[in-house]
Amino acid sequence: MEEERTPEARPKGFHRRHRRFSFIPAGVLIGLGVGLLLGYPGPGVLIGLGLGFLASAFIPAMEGEPTGTRYAGVRVGWVLAGIVLILIGIGIVYSPPIMWQYLIALLLIMLGVWFLIRGYIRSM
Repeated sequence: MEEERTPEARPKGFHRRHRRFSFIPAGVLIGLGVGLLLGYPGPGVLIGLGLGFLASAFIPAMEGEPTGTRYAGVRVGWVLAGIVLILIGIGIVYSPPIMWQYLIALLLIMLGVWFLIRGYIRSM
């Protein structure tokens, strides 16, 4: 039978390391609430999710956690994901619908190129 994990059995600093992840669901819920109030629930969720990613990316740097593979303690991938989600949320509200087919295609092309470059760099 599997051993039950008690708070005493968790590694030291467990809650401190994992509390930054609470910003992501909080951002989604706050964004959904604001979006419902303004009549744009979908973009509200995307903007809230993006803000949650940004907050989660910067919290370790502000708390002085070890940097590891991060740039100055900031999770760069999370920052980029947050910015993209915020821009998509804002774009849904303010851009004409015909523009989205080109923007989504461009985003997919850039994502594919990024995967190729990342795979090539990691294989070196």
